[in-house]
Amino acid sequence: MQKTWSYLIFTLLSSALLDNCLFDVNLILMIDESSAQTHFARKHFKRNFFLGVSNGVLFNFAWAFTSTSTVLPLFISQLTPSQILIGLASTLEALGWFLPQIAIAAITLHRKNQKPIYIKTAFLRGGSFFLFAILVFFLGKEGPTYLLVTFFFLFSLYSFGGGLAGVSFTDIVGKTIPKEKRGSFFGARMLVGGGLSALAGFLIQRILKLYDFPQNFGILFLMASALIVLALISFCMVKEPPTTRRPEKKSIKKNLLLGFEITKKDKNYRMLLLTRVAIGCYVMGLPFYIIYAKKYLLIPTSLAGVFLTVQMVGYLSSNLLWAYLSNRKNNRLVLVLSAFFSAICPLLVLSNMALGIPLWAYGAIFFFLGATISGLDLGYMNYLLQIAPEERRPIYVGFLNTVVGPTIFLSAVGGLIIQVFSFTVLYVLLFLASLLSIFLSLSLRRTE
Repeated sequence: MQKTWSYLIFTLLSSALLDNCLFDVNLILMIDESSAQTHFARKHFKRNFFLGVSNGVLFNFAWAFTSTSTVLPLFISQLTPSQILIGLASTLEALGWFLPQIAIAAITLHRKNQKPIYIKTAFLRGGSFFLFAILVFFLGKEGPTYLLVTFFFLFSLYSFGGGLAGVSFTDIVGKTIPKEKRGSFFGARMLVGGGLSALAGFLIQRILKLYDFPQNFGILFLMASALIVLALISFCMVKEPPTTRRPEKKSIKKNLLLGFEITKKDKNYRMLLLTRVAIGCYVMGLPFYIIYAKKYLLIPTSLAGVFLTVQMVGYLSSNLLWAYLSNRKNNRLVLVLSAFFSAICPLLVLSNMALGIPLWAYGAIFFFLGATISGLDLGYMNYLLQIAPEERRPIYVGFLNTVVGPTIFLSAVGGLIIQVFSFTVLYVLLFLASLLSIFLSLSLRRTE
């Protein structure tokens, strides 16, 4: 019955947004030529829209099997009791995405074509993750310490490969998807991928229950690696229009100075940076919601699959709202509501500590986590693309993501706070940070 209801909800939600996306795809063909970016982009719009959405769907589906809020913390907890390492492991993917981007911006800023960079990094990402998935079977029982070291090395390669591709990916999306269609574009990626991830939660629950460690996690990671390879291939097939305007090549140092200059002069860009950092503080508690539940609510490991499903339902159902607001209203509102949802998560943990709440109410944390992640991803990216001038888009994207990158260590900081102080101190600080993020998001300028 539970599976039936989940499937029914997913079908209704995905049908609603897919209808909207198909309407948008048809609508773009009727837009006046003066509003389209280039003849090339119009000619290949359907192909690029489909391949770009497929890329996001497959990556989001793969993410379910390596979830940093459920699967990954439980996997690392099998290898080490250190809360700091559990937190650090959960930051790797996001850290790898953010940190290299200013260096890559220096390399790619002057280039008319970005796809060759993306294709080269695809081999690094796909190969490193697949190798890690295979080694889980061989090192899991005999050498947990070796497996832990292997995980940090290979997963870091995979994650930094994402960062190397990040500027190219964002610039290609900016050139191939018109701004009035990006809400539907990112919404479809998140909604369909999130729907598949929600259904995957039941499969994850079953695999964790039927197989012992390390086979259970090895199977999950092999599934993820297959989906990741397919996602990379999909985006490598996008037709990229050449950029007509690019500044001259600059060194990393000059690009950093340019980034600081832009941040100083462009107040709205500066406020977006602060808002992104503040909302992004949610990662400080991300891997510890499941650890807290296992330690104090005594939940079985297999319940991680159910919590993941709840998280993905929040992720995909909220996407209907985010896509509508991004397309029809403005991306500032998406960020404001995402900040509000981020405050609910630590508030529910603190409520459980003070009063005790039912398990289903605690599970609602994962619903609001999904909504926060979805809204931040869509609203932040679309807002950034909207305010960044085309000729400086790589530096706008690369500099901001590089500055935001170190905040990803907050998960490790969260683990340190738990070990030195307590879960209570961590979630009080996190609640205060979420209140600050609401204030900052309200300071952003409205964009049309």
